[in-house]
Amino acid sequence: MSLLQGKNLFDVSGKVVLVTGAGSGLGEGYALAFGESGATVLCAGRNLQRLEHTVTEITNNGGSAKAYQVDVTDLSSIQSLVAAAVQDYGRIDVLVNNAGISYIGLLQDMSSEDWERMLHVNLTSVFNCCKLAIPYMVRQKQGKIVNVSSVWGVVGASCETAYSATKGGINALTKALAKEL
Repeated sequence: MSLLQGKNLFDVSGKVVLVTGAGSGLGEGYALAFGESGATVLCAGRNLQRLEHTVTEITNNGGSAKAYQVDVTDLSSIQSLVAAAVQDYGRIDVLVNNAGISYIGLLQDMSSEDWERMLHVNLTSVFNCCKLAIPYMVRQKQGKIVNVSSVWGVVGASCETAYSATKGGINALTKALAKEL
């Protein structure tokens, strides 16, 4: 059953959709739903085997997809991803920033390294993907960006302070970026 079944959020038939974190969880569900809706799905993430599984599921259902192994915390990796997507398909019509991690535990027990990693995976990756995809969308005079957040970004969650902070950052980034664009 499709994650978006019965929901016509917007027509993606014939569009090129880039989904980060497409190898598992919600990202895989989004990728499959976009594939079922007639989009060409560019599945990006760190685990190539999982991405290829997602691509196989999409193509077995008659869709079109390609896997791109990428580290969303590395700007040069994102630059290569966007360049390859544009080279392979000529455009990016929809960007879905879904990649994310969580840390469950008390903030006082969280290491600085874990904090930095969460910021880079959950928030900086959204900034980098948007920054690099936007020029192509502006040139096309169209495009959509979907930044995946969480209710914890609005209300906060005990023992998920850092996660809540990054998701709140995504919410603020999305609102401000919508005004810019």
